[in-house]
Amino acid sequence: MKRRRHRLRQGAAAFWDAVKTCVVLSWEASPFYTLLRLAGSLFPSLLAVLSSLLGKYLLDLLAGAWVAGGALQAAAALLGGMLAISLGSAALRKAGQYAQAMQEDILGGRLSLKMMEKASAADIEYFDNPEYYDRLTTCMRDVPALGYLLWNVLEALSASISFVTVFLILARENTAYSLIMLAAAVPASIASARYVKLVYQLSLDQINGERRKSYLQSLTIDRAYVKSIRLFGIGGYLREKYRRIWKGLFEERKRVSRSRTVWTICLECLPEAAATGIGISLAFQVLGGRATVGDYSLYSGLAAQLWGSIYMLSSAAMQILDDQLKIKNLKSLDQFGNHVADTGKRLLPRVETIEFDHVGFAYPGTGKPVLTDVSFQVRPGERMALVGLNGAGKSTLVKLLLRFYDVDAGQIRINGADIREYRLSELWKNFSVYFQDEPSYSFSLGENIRISDLAREGGAAEVLEALEAGGCGGILEAAPKGLDTGLTRILEEDGLELSIGQYQKVALARAFFRRHTALVLDEPSSSLDPRAEHLLFGRLKEMTEGKTVLFTSHRLTNISLAERVIVLEHGRVIEAGTQEELLAAGGRFAELFRYQQEHFLVPGREERGGNHADCTDR
Repeated sequence: MKRRRHRLRQGAAAFWDAVKTCVVLSWEASPFYTLLRLAGSLFPSLLAVLSSLLGKYLLDLLAGAWVAGGALQAAAALLGGMLAISLGSAALRKAGQYAQAMQEDILGGRLSLKMMEKASAADIEYFDNPEYYDRLTTCMRDVPALGYLLWNVLEALSASISFVTVFLILARENTAYSLIMLAAAVPASIASARYVKLVYQLSLDQINGERRKSYLQSLTIDRAYVKSIRLFGIGGYLREKYRRIWKGLFEERKRVSRSRTVWTICLECLPEAAATGIGISLAFQVLGGRATVGDYSLYSGLAAQLWGSIYMLSSAAMQILDDQLKIKNLKSLDQFGNHVADTGKRLLPRVETIEFDHVGFAYPGTGKPVLTDVSFQVRPGERMALVGLNGAGKSTLVKLLLRFYDVDAGQIRINGADIREYRLSELWKNFSVYFQDEPSYSFSLGENIRISDLAREGGAAEVLEALEAGGCGGILEAAPKGLDTGLTRILEEDGLELSIGQYQKVALARAFFRRHTALVLDEPSSSLDPRAEHLLFGRLKEMTEGKTVLFTSHRLTNISLAERVIVLEHGRVIEAGTQEELLAAGGRFAELFRYQQEHFLVPGREERGGNHADCTDR
C-alpha cells in the first residue's frame, strides 16, 4: 500500500511538473496568445450552459408554460441573448484556434532549436550509439507535446468547469440523473487511460523499426545511391525489406487498435444509454404534467452536455497523461550525460608541441582496444606523417587530439600540459582539420568555405585565396553565380554538382580558410587525381613552412612533405623516423613503400612512382 501511494505521489508530482513546464514555456513564448487561448477555451463552455437556460425559458414561453408581460419582447430578448451567446462563442473559439496555431508554431520552433542545441552539444560517442539515435528520434517526434499539453490542460479546465456547472444544475432537478451519468462514464475513462499508455509504449518499442523504414525509404531518393540501386537492380529488394518491416509494425498496431476500438465502443454505449433513459424519464414527466417542455429540453440537453463534458474531461486527462509521458521521454535525453567534461581553465594562445604519452583507448561499448601504449612527440613547427594499414588507429589519434573522446590510459599534452586542462573552445580554435569523411553542405560555394571560421573578418578575397589553396580554380570558373552558387541541386535548381574529388578540394579549402596554429589533414588526397594531388602537396609545402602539421596519407610516396614519419600497426607505434631512415631500416614502412613502388616499375627501368594502394584508417 505504501509503495502504491508513493508511486501515485511520484506520478502526480511528475504530472504537475510537466504542466508547470508547459505553462512557463507558453507564457515565455507569448503572454498574449496564452491569455487568448485561455479565453477561447474557458468561456464557450460557460456560455453553452447559459444558452441552454435561455432556451428552456424560450420553449416554456412559446408553449405557454411561462406567462410573461410583453411576451413578444421577452421572446425577442431571449432570442437576442441566445444569438449574442452563439456569436460570442464562435468568435472566442476562432480566436482560440488562431492563438493555438500561432503559439504551437512558436513553441515548436523554440523546442526544435533546443533539440538542435542539445544534439550539437552531445558527445561524439553517442552518434555511434543506436539507443541514443532511437531516443533522439523519439524526442524530435514528440517536440510538439509541450504545446499540446498546455492545450489539453486548458481543455481539461474548461471541461471541469462545464462538468461542475452542469452537474449542479442537473442535480437540482434529479440527483439520480447526475450520478447515473457519472457512473456510466467511469468505465470508458478507465479504459481510455489504459490504452493511452499501451499505445505510447508501443510507439516507443517501434521507434527502431520506424527508423529502419525511414532509412530504406531515404535510400531510394538519395542521390548518392540512385546509380548503385539501378545497377544492382535492388529496388525490389529494398521495397521488400521495407514491406516486411512495415507489416510487422502494422500488425502490432492493428492488434492494439482493434482491442482499443472494441472496448471503447462497448463502454461508451453506457453513457449514451443512460442519457437516453433520462430523456425517456423526462418525456413521461412532461406527459404527466410534472414538467414542462422547456424542462425536457433543458435537462435532456444538460444530460447530454454532462456526458460531453465528462468525455472531454476524460479525453483531455488521457491526452495530458499521454503528453506527460512524452515530456518524460524528452527529459530522459538528459541521461546521456557528456563524458568529455569541459572543466579546463587554461588558455591556449598557440600550439607549440604535441605529445602522446603511453596513450590507450577503446571506443565506448566495444571493449576492444584501438590504441595501446602509443607514444610520440610533434616538435614546434614540425610536419609529421602518420601511416599504417586500415584500422591502425590514425583517425582515432586525431579524434583524441581534438578531445572528441578522452583517452582511457596515458596523457595527451600540448605545450607540456594535459589537454584536459584547456578549455575545449581554446583547444579547438587552434586547430584546422580536414577529416577523411568530410561532408559537403548544400550551401553556397562561399558559405561552404566561410563556415569553418564564421568569426573571421574579411571578404571575398580571403575566400578566393582559400579556394586557390585548395585547387578549386576550375570549380569557381564553372560556378554561374561565383561564390553565391549553391552546391548540389538538393535545394537549388541551378546548384552546382561536383565530383567526389572536387568536393574534397572544397573541404580542403575550408580547412585552409580557418585560422589556426596547427593543421591536421586526415587523408587529404584520397579522392584527388594525380595532377591535383601533386599540386596540392606542392602548395602544402609552401603553406606549411614553419607550421605544426599532422597528416595521414595512404600514398607513401607523397609523404616527402613530412619531416618525420610515425608508422602504426594494430594500434601501436612500430616505427618512427625520417623517410630516409625508415627506408634504410627495411622495416614495415619500407615494405609498404615497396608494394606501391612495384606497381609503377616499368620493365627495364628503375623508376619510382606513387600508387593507390589503400592504407587508410576508416
